[in-house]
Amino acid sequence: MADVKHVMISYNWECQEQMIKVKNKLKQAGYKVWMDIDSLEGSLLEGMGKAVEGSAVVLVCFSKAYQASTNCRTEAEYAYNLKVPIIPLKVESDFKATGWLGALLASKLYYRMDTDDQMEQNFPALLRALGTKGRVQSSTSSNGTKSQEVTAKETSSNVTEKAPANGQKFHTSNQKGYNWCFDRLPKTFKIRFKMKAKHDLHIGLSPENRDITDMYEICIGGEKNKITFLRRQLKAARIVSKETPNILDPSKFLNFTLEWDGRTVRVSKEGFGAVIEYTDPSPMNAAYLGFTTGWGSEGDWEFFDLKPR
Repeated sequence: MADVKHVMISYNWECQEQMIKVKNKLKQAGYKVWMDIDSLEGSLLEGMGKAVEGSAVVLVCFSKAYQASTNCRTEAEYAYNLKVPIIPLKVESDFKATGWLGALLASKLYYRMDTDDQMEQNFPALLRALGTKGRVQSSTSSNGTKSQEVTAKETSSNVTEKAPANGQKFHTSNQKGYNWCFDRLPKTFKIRFKMKAKHDLHIGLSPENRDITDMYEICIGGEKNKITFLRRQLKAARIVSKETPNILDPSKFLNFTLEWDGRTVRVSKEGFGAVIEYTDPSPMNAAYLGFTTGWGSEGDWEFFDLKPR
C-alpha cells in the first residue's frame, strides 16, 4: 500500500462529519484515503504539501466556507499547479462557486454529497469517476465477500463494464469539454435521460472515452435554443441540422431518448417525436457517451438504464 498514491479529501471543517462518512465509504470500496484528522504530520503547510504531492486525485469539497478558507485555497491551487486530478464534491446545496474557486471548478463535473441521501445516490458515480486512482484492492462488504466494484485488473479486461445507473443525476456548467463518466456502451443501445437547460445541450458518442476528432457530436437547442444539429467530427461542419425552437426549458426537466443501432443515431423528445436522426454510410464505433453544456448554459441531467434494442 505504501507505494500507492492516495485519494485526498480537501475540505473545510464545517463539513467534517459528512466527509468522514465519504472517507469510510471510500476505504470500504478499496481506496487509500488521506484526511487531515488521520494523517497530518509536521507543520500545517508541510503536511498539506506532502498530502497533495502524494495524491492520485484530490476531492475538493466545496462550499462557502471552503472558498473563504486560505488553507483550503492553498491545497486546491497546489493540486491544480501540480496537475493532480481534481474531482469536486458539493457539500452545500445552494452554494455556487465564484472567484478563484469558480475558475478552478468551472469545467469540472461535481457530485453532491451535502446530505446522506445525496451521498448514497451519487457515490456510485464518484467511484466510476475515480476508477483505479488511489485504489489498492477490490472492495469488500461487511461480511468479507467481494462487492460489485472491480479491481484495476478486472477493469482493464473490459469484462465487467457497467451501464449508467438508473436515475443518476449530474450538473454541468458552461465548459469546453465533454464529461466521460460512463463505462463502454453496448453495440446497440437505447438510453433515456431527463434534461433541464436554457440552450446548447451537447451529447458525444465516441470510439474512445474522451474528446477526439472523429466522434459524433449532437447539439440540442443550439444558437440560443433555436436549432438542433449533428456533426461527424468534433467542432466540424454540421451533417444534419433542424429548426427546433424552444426545444429546451430551463424551468423544468424534459424527457429525451437516445438510440443507436450500429448505423443510425436518433434523439427523440417526449411529446415531440424525433428531434434529429442520422444514418451514417460509414459508421463509427459509438462506444462511449459524453455530455456537456456550453455557450453560457448550465444543465441538470438525469440518466436512466440502457436497454438493448
